Amino acid sequence: MSKKVERSDEAEQSPEQRAPEEILAAPEPIEFPTELVEEILSDLEGTADIAAPGNTVPFPQPVAPLPDEPEQPAPEPPQDAADEPPTEEAAPDETDEAAAEDEGGEAEAASAEDEEASPDEQGEELPPISETALTVKDDLSPNLDGLSFVERARVRAKIRRREQTRQRRENARRGISGDEAVYQPMTTADIRFTLIRLAIAAVFLVLGMVLPIAGVSLAMYVVAYLITVLPVAARVVRGFTHGKYFNEYLLIFIASLGAFLLGRRPEASIVLILHSVGKLISDMVLHSTHGALREQTDFVPERASIVNMQGEEKHVQPVEINVGDFIMVRSGERIPIDGVILRGEGTVDDTVLTGDSEPKAVEKGAKVLAGSLYTGTLMLIRATAKFEDCAVSQILRMREESAGRRASLENSVIHGASRYMPIIIVLAVLLSLLPPLFRIGDTATWIYRALTVLVICCPTALLLSVPMSFVGGNGRLAQKGIQVKGNDAIEKLAELRMVVFGKTGTLTEGKLHVKEIQATPDFNAESCLALAATAEQLSDHPVARAIVAAYQGIPQKISEFEEFPGRGVRARIGNHNLLVGNRKLMISRGVKGVPDLAGTVVYVSYEGDYAGAIVLQDTVRSEASEAVSGLKSLGVLRTVILTGDTELPAQQAADTIGIDTVHAGLLPEEKASKLEFLLRTIPTDGTAAYVGDGVNDASELGQADIGVEMGAAGSPESAGAANVLIMTNDLTRLTDAVRISRRTHGVALQNMVLLLGVKVVLLLLTMFGVTMMWQAVAADVLLTVLTVLNASRTLSIK
Repeated sequence: MSKKVERSDEAEQSPEQRAPEEILAAPEPIEFPTELVEEILSDLEGTADIAAPGNTVPFPQPVAPLPDEPEQPAPEPPQDAADEPPTEEAAPDETDEAAAEDEGGEAEAASAEDEEASPDEQGEELPPISETALTVKDDLSPNLDGLSFVERARVRAKIRRREQTRQRRENARRGISGDEAVYQPMTTADIRFTLIRLAIAAVFLVLGMVLPIAGVSLAMYVVAYLITVLPVAARVVRGFTHGKYFNEYLLIFIASLGAFLLGRRPEASIVLILHSVGKLISDMVLHSTHGALREQTDFVPERASIVNMQGEEKHVQPVEINVGDFIMVRSGERIPIDGVILRGEGTVDDTVLTGDSEPKAVEKGAKVLAGSLYTGTLMLIRATAKFEDCAVSQILRMREESAGRRASLENSVIHGASRYMPIIIVLAVLLSLLPPLFRIGDTATWIYRALTVLVICCPTALLLSVPMSFVGGNGRLAQKGIQVKGNDAIEKLAELRMVVFGKTGTLTEGKLHVKEIQATPDFNAESCLALAATAEQLSDHPVARAIVAAYQGIPQKISEFEEFPGRGVRARIGNHNLLVGNRKLMISRGVKGVPDLAGTVVYVSYEGDYAGAIVLQDTVRSEASEAVSGLKSLGVLRTVILTGDTELPAQQAADTIGIDTVHAGLLPEEKASKLEFLLRTIPTDGTAAYVGDGVNDASELGQADIGVEMGAAGSPESAGAANVLIMTNDLTRLTDAVRISRRTHGVALQNMVLLLGVKVVLLLLTMFGVTMMWQAVAADVLLTVLTVLNASRTLSIK
């Protein structure tokens, strides 16, 4: 497919000369009025302390608007954006939903919050309320001074219900059903309430054990049992109402109830208490882990300060920023949009984006990314992209699409646990019935052993530790500036055996520069470069950008433009036809006398005659050799380059880096077919990855088992096709991704093997009557804590 652009030209040019001088002539460039911006900033610095969100700040000396820069209308926020805050119409609905479950006092609090969010004194309508404003934080410790014990318990119960409502809304928004919802750790209020409940149950249990009176002792045991069993029974009932009949709570409920009916009343309560203690300890570890992960997601500012040419400041949401808007950023704020600094200097910390721990110094002319934390003088930037095209939006979309993408090891544990529990219950029933039929022991003994088997087979530890391993690994990758689309991508990276690289922009710097110009006698080097720059000025290809950048003047206007992907372009200046591209394009168009030069070469034809050739050169990335060597040490068996470049520079780069195979001179459609051929014919016992820079390789990224996009310069289409996004161009991050993924998968496998092995041993001991029920529960609690702690180690993988 080729694209063609028609343009009108005011004056025709004479075809008498082969290199007309007007090709080298250029109109005067229009410079951006930096003095105007400096004048704005001089006023802004004087009023920086009094500016507040939602207010319009007039300045002493308003500046006249630019005549050639009309104000652009604010774009409508995308309807399906993952990071879109709820609208003002949706916010009251959520508040009403939360208030419906709470007491009347909460409704008054909600109305008070609505009054605080009213428009300002000037009548300006505020942007929609952010979703985070409606989120109940984990630190649920309100001021309870002066309240009685009952009133405090009531307030904490309200907070717990509100948090549970928020979590259900969050799961519903992400399309997660009750069966598939990822395990969520208890809130602080839940933990406090559970500890109080268990302490009360323990007191009654001890009283029942120390009081010898039969009636009193039984009453104490019943109260202790009811306090501990009722929450478990409620979980069982909730599972039945949602169609989830077999879960860990059903096994614990049956075992404890059976022990209580068999007369082992203290043990029944001890089993429930130990089970709850194990959940509490695990939740504390999970709580700290999720807290560390939440710090990596809180990097998008809710407001941005736009400054217009009249010297007025207006606060808007980042999605309302247009390309070209002036954005003011104060020290300590996060940058709301990708842009270029017009004035100001300081440092930016983009750890949450790129994983680089060292802040970078920035000054006028530097590019900055949305989400970076700025420290320095008052800064003014000009937006270079809309929010949905920023690198931070790609991260948010990647994380949103990660929901529900489990690794096969996770699916084996989750689905396997739900499938084998009915079998365990049937086997326990048979164990309690068959031995007494053959007169092997008494019935009560075998019923007790069968109930102990149910406790041993409780899958709590498996359902926590294995998914938790992938959660921690995902968080560690994010700390390194590596975003993955689901836990299945981590598992595929762990099994990586073949890596296919794009060359330009991936293995090389992507900063092509003109090395040599070989012109024919009828053309000189300057006119040859001017012709090439004129023809390539509308192309986005890296080669075209390098040629335009090398030309010192400004290319002439063209009346026609046609691009041939992977080959070159055709353009027209007045009545003159230009053809710029590779040798295949020249030969296909009948251009005579085109030499076969080595390297990255762009040939120029003027009016069908060969005019010259431009030789370009790129630089291999300094870390590329180390990265490829690291991949091979991690088990990668084959490395390949797919490039449209000629054979000689591609092979030179491969020899320098240590790549095994090179396929050069490929058109874009040929790259996809060659990658498909490699995936079908090269035998590996694992997965294959394609690594590109996100420019014109979306099909390859989606075709491979693992599509890895390097850097933040790719298109949204390529980011959507990739399932691994590395925010920097540092190839060693790819080695880090594979190493962290392999360690993560190894930890998850360790937990699964350890748990299954210990449970098999406990089952054998129970069959011979060695293990008691409370010992089995204690062992399960210990295993749960150990495996969850082991899973949390993935957050600190080097």
